[in-house]
Amino acid sequence: MKIISILFFAFFLITNFSDAQIIQKGTSTMQIGYGYPSAMQLMGSVFKFSLNVDDEEASSSFKYKGFGPLHFRYDYMVGGRVGIGLSANYEKGNFKFTNSYIDYDDNAVTSVTNFNYSSVNALARMNIHFIKNAEKIDIYYGFGVGYSHTRVKLEETLDGGTIDPIDQADIDDFNDYLNSVFKAFPVAIEEVFGMKIPIGTNAGMYMEVGYSKALIQLGFFAKIGGPKGYNSDRWQWF
Repeated sequence: MKIISILFFAFFLITNFSDAQIIQKGTSTMQIGYGYPSAMQLMGSVFKFSLNVDDEEASSSFKYKGFGPLHFRYDYMVGGRVGIGLSANYEKGNFKFTNSYIDYDDNAVTSVTNFNYSSVNALARMNIHFIKNAEKIDIYYGFGVGYSHTRVKLEETLDGGTIDPIDQADIDDFNDYLNSVFKAFPVAIEEVFGMKIPIGTNAGMYMEVGYSKALIQLGFFAKIGGPKGYNSDRWQWF
């Protein structure tokens, strides 16, 4: 509910600055949306079903908690069918694995492993709009490439025991290695098919299907500038 409230509030703010039609050469739009399910959410679902264990000697559980991906986008129509702009998104998540067991000294031990993940992407994006002189619906293909800032951190705590220094060193090495991989390949890519449905002349709703951190994206778009709208006779590729 909080995400929906934020989207509606942003939609209200943006549309108050809009006073013309949408999607034509020289127009600009802003979008805000939320994606589901993301790759992290899908991975969390797999772990949840495969790692939850409960027997007489040990019990294990897994939980995933996350936010996002939250999407922001700016698009400028350089032609009747071609738009270029900037796309940004943010996501964070926590994978928590809890394991309770009896150690070799008959001590009750509970280990908690947390894997924290955060990612911010900033991309240059191009949209190709398919329908000429669209009035009721706009269908498009979008592709973007850019920079990804992704960081992870693995942490383990023991209740009833102490972490072996060698194990802690292995955890630190894992964190350093995985973060170095993300730093070495900081590339973000998104590819989607989408549609926009106007509400009035200044704004509306959009949906995208494909990959942009998530498989499906829903949100709002609003016009922020430009002289022409859906019914203009001047419709060009560039």
